[in-house]
Amino acid sequence: MPNGLWYASGPRRMDERKAGSAFSKGDILALDSNSSLSRLNPYAIAAGTVYAIANSDSTNSIRGLCSVTVIQPTTRFWSMTTAGVTLITGEESGISFDAAKPGRYWVDDSATTPAVVVVEGTDRIDQSVQSRVIVQFKFAGSELDLS
Repeated sequence: MPNGLWYASGPRRMDERKAGSAFSKGDILALDSNSSLSRLNPYAIAAGTVYAIANSDSTNSIRGLCSVTVIQPTTRFWSMTTAGVTLITGEESGISFDAAKPGRYWVDDSATTPAVVVVEGTDRIDQSVQSRVIVQFKFAGSELDLS
């Protein structure tokens, strides 16, 4: 499985932008004041700050532009989870990362800083090989279909 987050389903809008800082495939990105892409600390996620998920490392840009999947209210992403954690469908959760390993984001079991809603949790996805879930980022007015 890839590190970070990666596209699972829902509307998929792609974009290309200049990198404003180094990032890795699967990183959560924000737009800086120059509309360039920068890796986002998930502990600082607030409404309107999250823009996209990186489709490749910033060092693999083409014509100086990097490909991203723009986060929309009903776009779903796969994510690794903390091993042994139970994340039930419909549960709000936080995102953790290891700053020493770019591209290493995962959904944790912290409800104190919820950034995502689990749409397919450990109660629906086989966890025998790797711990993973499908999530949607929290947006005002997003419509969750947990069926």
